[in-house]
Amino acid sequence: MGFFDNNRLIDLLSNYLKTQFELVKLDIQERIEELLTRIFTFLLTAFAVLITLFFALMGLANFLNEWLKSAYWGYLIVAGFSTIVSLILLSNLKKQGKKEEEIEEIIPQETEEEIES
Repeated sequence: MGFFDNNRLIDLLSNYLKTQFELVKLDIQERIEELLTRIFTFLLTAFAVLITLFFALMGLANFLNEWLKSAYWGYLIVAGFSTIVSLILLSNLKKQGKKEEEIEEIIPQETEEEIES
């Protein structure tokens, strides 16, 4: 028996690596579970908000129909208002996308200039 027991050292090292691998695997599993929980909560909340918005808009449309003494004007007004809001939101999203593309174009140019100097 020498100063170092090579077989024992190899066993300890392999057990250490297995333990580290299991820890990393458990950490990844916990993060995935947390992410899935957040996604499920977000989807459930979004569904509840959309259902609430739908019934509020239907109530508003029915109120406008009664007030205007019409069978369809309330629905048309609410649909037009919803269309306008949707178009505004869509145009804002497109503007944000363009700004992000411009930023992505500027950043690589700055890093290339820094590397050259």
